[in-house]
Amino acid sequence: MRDFLLAYLAILVTPGPNLLVIAGVAALHGARGALPACLGIALGAGTLNAALAATLQGAPAAPGWAAAGRLAAAALLLWAALAIARSRLPETGHRIGGAEFTAGFCAAATNPITAAFFAAQFLGPLALLDAKVPLVPLAVTATALATSLGLAILLARPACQRLALAWHRPIRLAVTATLVAMAASVLASL
Repeated sequence: MRDFLLAYLAILVTPGPNLLVIAGVAALHGARGALPACLGIALGAGTLNAALAATLQGAPAAPGWAAAGRLAAAALLLWAALAIARSRLPETGHRIGGAEFTAGFCAAATNPITAAFFAAQFLGPLALLDAKVPLVPLAVTATALATSLGLAILLARPACQRLALAWHRPIRLAVTATLVAMAASVLASL
């Protein structure tokens, strides 16, 4: 499992949806303000991992639940995109909000790179860990939380905050477009 977590760590620090959420929130609101996004990413990654583990380990899926889950994920992504698109130039500082948590959760739970990595691992090396499979989502959640918090602390530095404030509109529009594209991808899979 150590090799799995080291490979997952490489996935976490690779630029993608999760890192985009952390960077945007941490640069604008500081490390404490990014805590909800970090928690959302950790729980979203753990949820994605647990869902794939259950699916790929032969647990029966109830009819319609997968489609309902995808619809709910797409709706949450669109809600987060709308909230971000409507936001004004923020003041730096500490702000705790549900939109940040939701954006983090949805970005992680619908991240195609992470999903492909987890699926490949459950079909390959982790298939041999039958007794330890329930521990994998917990390890994923802990790893994602620690990495997200570390990145948030790094990206909350004053130089990053000044850059994010100067580029607020393009960053906001890029994050909004990314969340809408992720929602469209989720809906297309229906």
